[in-house]
Amino acid sequence: MGVTYERPKSPYPELIVTIPDDWPYVQLAPLYDVHFGHRLHASDQFLRHVDWLADQPYVLGWNGGDLIENAIIGSPGIFDQKKVPQDQFDAALEVVYPFRDKLLFAIPGNHEARTARMTGIDIARFFAEKLDIPYFSDYAFVTIKWRGNNFRLCAHHGTGAAQTPGGQRNAARKDMPWVEADLYWTGHLHQPMVDLVARFDFDQSSNLMIPRDSLVIISPSYLNYFGGYGAAKRLAPGVTGLIAATLREDGRIDVEIHASGKRL
Repeated sequence: MGVTYERPKSPYPELIVTIPDDWPYVQLAPLYDVHFGHRLHASDQFLRHVDWLADQPYVLGWNGGDLIENAIIGSPGIFDQKKVPQDQFDAALEVVYPFRDKLLFAIPGNHEARTARMTGIDIARFFAEKLDIPYFSDYAFVTIKWRGNNFRLCAHHGTGAAQTPGGQRNAARKDMPWVEADLYWTGHLHQPMVDLVARFDFDQSSNLMIPRDSLVIISPSYLNYFGGYGAAKRLAPGVTGLIAATLREDGRIDVEIHASGKRL
């Protein structure tokens, strides 16, 4: 593929990714909240998207956490998983491994953190090691270098239980006061959102102000709604799938999200 990775010596969770200039564009399509192993996992859609990720030559992603359901003793919904966590781990690895070269890094979700909290064993890190991709225990600050651009990504799994659109927007923007990025990307809430925020920066060559808008994104999940925890608690249903962002040579970032369903 020609993509190179550098994990600089730094006290911070940083990664520098260099994309070949002969790529016509760069598309980012991370996997968040797959919940592989849950009985309501949207498996057909997930496998279609996995095939798309594997086949598209200019698409990159990352594991944004909660890849497996990983319900352990004391977890809500322990009887909603179809396989024990070890079998979930093995089956998910079998699906993801063939396109591991498309994954830039991995971060944990709260479902993987269940095992870490109870045992001190980080299964999200083990999964990343199996894929031979960089792993960060919370945030990932990524610079994507391509055609003279430095696209900056701040990625986290996400936190909180916000239910209102305003609360979800605030949760997604939580890192904006203290870290500069072009893309603030989380999941966790199972409610997709794309929020465009006006920002300004200094041109390093001229020291003049330039517009550098940021995108705040919450990825959806691959967990169906009815018959599960969300419906039982009257939480708002979320769509399933992923969000893709396309990086352009002029610095523009285009976001793609689809509203599915027949229009009768």
